Amino acid sequence: MPLPFLVWAAYLLLFPVFSSSPMLALESLEGQWARGLLAMLAGAGTAAVFGNKKYGSVLFLGVVSAAPIAIHLYLFFAQALRAGGLPWGYWGRETHHADLGYAAGQVVIFACVAIAVKRPGIRLMALGLILASLASTVFAHSRAGQIFCGVGGALVFCASLLSPSGRKRGYLSVGLSLLLVISFGAVAIAAQQDARWRTMTSELEAGFYGNALSVLCTGPAVIEAQVVAEFGDQAPKIIDSVRNGDAIRVMVLRAGYSLAQKYPWGSDGSRQAFQHVLARECPAPVLKVAHTHNGWLDTVLALGWLGALLYLWVLAYFAAQGLKAILITGVANEWALVLVALSSFWMLRGFTDTVFRDHMLEMQGFVLSYALVALKRAAHADPRSGSSKPGSGASSSF
Repeated sequence: MPLPFLVWAAYLLLFPVFSSSPMLALESLEGQWARGLLAMLAGAGTAAVFGNKKYGSVLFLGVVSAAPIAIHLYLFFAQALRAGGLPWGYWGRETHHADLGYAAGQVVIFACVAIAVKRPGIRLMALGLILASLASTVFAHSRAGQIFCGVGGALVFCASLLSPSGRKRGYLSVGLSLLLVISFGAVAIAAQQDARWRTMTSELEAGFYGNALSVLCTGPAVIEAQVVAEFGDQAPKIIDSVRNGDAIRVMVLRAGYSLAQKYPWGSDGSRQAFQHVLARECPAPVLKVAHTHNGWLDTVLALGWLGALLYLWVLAYFAAQGLKAILITGVANEWALVLVALSSFWMLRGFTDTVFRDHMLEMQGFVLSYALVALKRAAHADPRSGSSKPGSGASSSF
């Protein structure tokens, strides 16, 4: 067991003892944090059994990860046939478009890895997965999903170019350029159908007005005069955005940072940590928001700064193992690329949404531990493909 995993697990197990609400923290441990740990163990165990099989390949995992995307596209076009037009913003069976975005980002990373290291026949299928993922996020009006599909793919190609063998493959630069063009095209199409793209700048600016905690506790009336002076006739729309739009995202982010400074050791480890901590400032806030839309801040409010830093250490460990394999061997092994790109993807994604909870923790834990063990197995079989040597026993470690 790697040290970051052991320290992270020990912290989670001990946290209920010194949390502000031990029983709730214990329920949260059982409800989400422990599931993330179990997902890591499950991923490692699965890779130990199937890591060298064709149905344990990167592309196969990409196809499996695309199941929610396929279901959404089927339901989307079925709805289009019934309605006689494209139902923009339709989420299908999902309760939130973000879930489609998370799946799409992971699919694009797997597909881009397959393009970077596999034979041409597979690249066509991988390109289809990328297009399907982008289409799903555009149809569902998932702005972050669209952006991070491009970011995830770019991380793969950039990681590939770190190795001498990758730099010799001219198609990698072409693939990166093509991915960015497709991603920008998807955003351009989405902007025509989703008005939030066109008002985002002014709404985000409004989120920096006033004291964030005061706005959440007493409502946007405290900044109304300032907004009217700045935006004139557009002020009503901006004020509405403070209640339920992009401005509230910035406002709650600022409020979350203020609360994180007041409660450096977190609170109760729960999904509702932000709401619980905010209630200590004002028992009945006018603007009720579930979380800060920032995974790192939400983790700080739940588990403290130390808890957030420990999980950052876990993700950074996975990234470092992949990067080490690429730099030492000079080979862009597929699992090394997954480790670098996917762990970096989640670290970056955490700054824009609350992704360190629920099934997202299970996605991260399972796939990253799977990739690490698969990399160790490949290194055991062929020293050129990873950082370990034959006979080192690395294939059995995680």
